[in-house]
Amino acid sequence: MNAYGKWFGRVVWLGIFANIFFIIPTCFFPEALLSLLHMEIPMPIIWVRTAGLLLLEITILYIPGAIDPYRYQATAWMSVLVTRGGGSSFFLCAVLFFGQDLGFLTIALVDLLFGTVEGILLFLATKGEQTQNLQPSNPN
Repeated sequence: MNAYGKWFGRVVWLGIFANIFFIIPTCFFPEALLSLLHMEIPMPIIWVRTAGLLLLEITILYIPGAIDPYRYQATAWMSVLVTRGGGSSFFLCAVLFFGQDLGFLTIALVDLLFGTVEGILLFLATKGEQTQNLQPSNPN
C-alpha cells in the first residue's frame, strides 16, 4: 500500500471516530445534543434516535475501505462520494435553500471536510497503484 492509501485509511478511521461523537449523543441524549446545537427538538424524539442508528450503520460500512482501499475500492469510493459527498450536499442544501436549522451545518461541514480530504487521498492512492501496475516488470 502506498503512502496515500495508508493516509486514506487513517483519515477514514478519524472520520469514524468523529461520527461516534454524533452517534452516541444522537442515540442516547438527543435532547441535549439538539439543545447544544440550538436546534428545535422534534416530537416524537424517536426520529432523532433513528438518524443516529442510521449514521452508525453507514459508519460501519466505512471500515472495509479504511482497512484496504485497494481490495475494497468500490466501497472506499462510495464512502467518499455517496455518503460524505451526499451528506454534505444534503445538509448544505437543507440549510441554505430550505430554511433548516443552522445546527445542520455542523454535519455538512464535517462531511465536507472528511469527504474532500478522503477523496484527494483516495484519488492519489489509486492513481499511484494504477501507475505501478502499468510499469513493465523487470525480468532480471
